[in-house]
Amino acid sequence: MREAVITDVRYRMTLTAIRSLGKKGIPITAVEFEDSEPVERMGFYSKYVTHCRIVPNPSVDEELFVNGLMTIGKDIYSRTGEKPILIVTGSKSMAVLTKNFVKLLPYYEFNLVDLETYYEANNTYKLSKIAEMAEVPFPKTTFLKEDETIFMLSQRIAYPVVIKYREGEKLPLKAHERYKIVHKAEEFVNHYSIMHSIQPQPLVQEYISGAGYGVSVVFDSSHRPVEIFCHKRLREYPVSGGPSTLCESIWDERMVGYAIKLLAALKWKGFAMVEFKGDLKGDLRLMEINPRFWGSMPLSLIAGCDMPFAYYKSAMQLKTKHLGHAQFRNRYRLHTKMQYLVQDTLATIGYFKKGHYNPLILIRFMIDILDPRVKDGLFTLDDVQPGIMYIRQALFNRKKKAP
Repeated sequence: MREAVITDVRYRMTLTAIRSLGKKGIPITAVEFEDSEPVERMGFYSKYVTHCRIVPNPSVDEELFVNGLMTIGKDIYSRTGEKPILIVTGSKSMAVLTKNFVKLLPYYEFNLVDLETYYEANNTYKLSKIAEMAEVPFPKTTFLKEDETIFMLSQRIAYPVVIKYREGEKLPLKAHERYKIVHKAEEFVNHYSIMHSIQPQPLVQEYISGAGYGVSVVFDSSHRPVEIFCHKRLREYPVSGGPSTLCESIWDERMVGYAIKLLAALKWKGFAMVEFKGDLKGDLRLMEINPRFWGSMPLSLIAGCDMPFAYYKSAMQLKTKHLGHAQFRNRYRLHTKMQYLVQDTLATIGYFKKGHYNPLILIRFMIDILDPRVKDGLFTLDDVQPGIMYIRQALFNRKKKAP
């Protein structure tokens, strides 16, 4: 099996790829940025990692980052006689790769979209137009007109609304910092003005209530799905709208159909997660596309849907049997749950306060803790060291922030 080069190993979801491929005996070179602290390089400590390499941070110097990856690819080719499979998991690394993929073609195999498509998926305004053409329901969206003041805009919209940056992935912000839920006009003018100064003309969308869902996919180079997985968010942190802390594997044919139509319209390749919100039995709206690894990815592996290996095979252009949408449902276990214990504890505290200290919230949390069917997305008995380093990293970051 060809060696895999996996970047951004500081992230929890990157361990999904390391563990998936490592268990199959695939050699893994883990890559992290040279300006990171050793305690932050969590993936380096997995027992499945064969080699560890550091490269310049693309946020500091894109060219040096690309050159660093080229050097790693050359070294592996000279050692094995084969081009390794490149798996890039971070948003900044992914953006740089899509811009420079021609330089990396002589040294790696990979299956990713081009720069234009990547930014179309990340641009909320462009995504709304593509969704409209693909007949995928999208929240009602408006924006500041040329002859309009922010105050005038605040008077013509119905509340509550969500203010979103057009290209939030380009900003050095956490996911929950890329939007703001606003309930009245006075709040709107202040929040919109601040966001407008950071990135001009953010969009204004109707607020969609209901649960959050995701359709995760891997597309081959012919723009056809070779793996599909669905999940539902049960808890998230921050509770106002952040990454999943507890999620469950599900299947919904209508939602899958929307996701496939949308990605087919984009001529997608590689992996992506399409987010929806609403009611599976009623109104459902597209929220965004994550054109990179997503936080809930460990759930797919726990449920029996091996997304990283599906991508590995697609990058090697190995032949895969193409299935109808419904047949993907039978390829993994439904109602499997995954939890990030540390974040889920914080989420439960948040829900507890938000729910006016309803004891049932704490009881549900304790039931999940004691349920052996709920698996942790980070801590595993067969690969314990990354979990230990994660705790050390959390304590390290807390110490750095202390006055």
